[in-house]
Amino acid sequence: CPFRDAAQCSGGPVARVPALGLPANLTHLLLFRMGPGALHNDSFRGMTVLQRLILSDSPISTVAPGTFDDLIKLKTLRLSRNGIPHLPGALLDRTLPLEQLFLDGNALRTIDSGLFRNLANLQELVLSHNQLASLPANLFANLGRLKVLDLSGNNLTHLPEGLLSAQAKLQVLLLHSNQLTSLDAGPLDSLGSLVRLELDRNRIRSIAPGAFDRLGNLSSLTLARNRLELLPPGLFLHAPRLTLLTLFENPLAELPGVLFGPAPGLRALSLNGTRLRTLPRALLRNLSSLERVRLDRNQLEALPGDVFAALSRLAEVLLGHNPWLCDCGLWPFLEWLRQHPGVVGRAEPPRCWGPEPRAGLELWALLEGDPWCPSPRGAPVRAPALSARGGLPGTAALPGSSEPWAQAQPVAAGEESGAHSLYWALYILLLVVQAIVTGVIMFIMIKISGLFRKLIRERAL
Repeated sequence: CPFRDAAQCSGGPVARVPALGLPANLTHLLLFRMGPGALHNDSFRGMTVLQRLILSDSPISTVAPGTFDDLIKLKTLRLSRNGIPHLPGALLDRTLPLEQLFLDGNALRTIDSGLFRNLANLQELVLSHNQLASLPANLFANLGRLKVLDLSGNNLTHLPEGLLSAQAKLQVLLLHSNQLTSLDAGPLDSLGSLVRLELDRNRIRSIAPGAFDRLGNLSSLTLARNRLELLPPGLFLHAPRLTLLTLFENPLAELPGVLFGPAPGLRALSLNGTRLRTLPRALLRNLSSLERVRLDRNQLEALPGDVFAALSRLAEVLLGHNPWLCDCGLWPFLEWLRQHPGVVGRAEPPRCWGPEPRAGLELWALLEGDPWCPSPRGAPVRAPALSARGGLPGTAALPGSSEPWAQAQPVAAGEESGAHSLYWALYILLLVVQAIVTGVIMFIMIKISGLFRKLIRERAL
């Protein structure tokens, strides 16, 4: 191991660290890929000025309670990927200056409630990729300066009440890849400084109303790959600083009409891979800065014509792999599509699912002058053709209406009125012709009757 005030060593059993003859004045020590063994009370004896200790990728069977007692100036301790099954409760009692603690990639099933009791200076704690199924409610009670907490990749099913009550300065909370089934309103209420929250890849079925109401500084929120079927109204109403939100691959069947408050910083919204059949008209109204929206691989049949109207910065919308119902109900959205041809992604273009004969057509093909609009009731109805400028010819806007289809209603009404007039004219003409034919027949019958009478008189004479 080369060293001055730092040493880097690999190979050899963990249990023989004292035999390496490391000097006591080391400030940095890196041990990696050591052989299997245990850490003893004398493993780091006398290293009173050591500030950073990294011991990783080395199978460690046990850790003695006094292993780190002499490390009174230690600021960073990394025990990553060692397969450690248990840590004694008093292991860190003497490491008061500790600021960073990495315990990821071990085999911890439980943690002693007093393990972190003396770590008032701790700012970063990583417990990811262990086998933790639950945590003591007071585990983090003395970690008032904690800024980063990583609990991802465990088997946590719930967060006990009060677990995070002391973490007013916490900025990053990683809970992804656990077994959480629900999110209550209380556990996050004290996290007013939280900027990043990752909850994806859990089994969350429900989120309580107001669960995120106290997270006024939240910027990034991931809820993807859970089991959410519904979201409570106004769930993100008090998250004005959101810049990233993922909800993809949840079995969401519908969304509430009011879900977001003003979030001028939200740039991306991922709603792909759900069961959504449509979106509420006002869903995105407060998200004026959205640049990218993913709606591909859903069950969308139609969208309101003005669902994206407030998104002046929108650069890309993905709409592919949806069962679009290309009937009259889609025309308002097609008008928006005509006005924004470069926004919708074409790598996987949206296609009609039905009705025949439009099944399989890309939505853009419906903008090329096809005059027929299949009725939702099955009878073909003549639809106004798109003009050369893409609009509906002869339209007059109805007061208070922003829908192109509403503008087309006066034209359709005029055509219907003309059809009725033609019908009545033909009907009257038919009656006149029928009367003339009847009169001619009666005249002929009278003439024939007179001829018969005359013939009978002549034969009688």
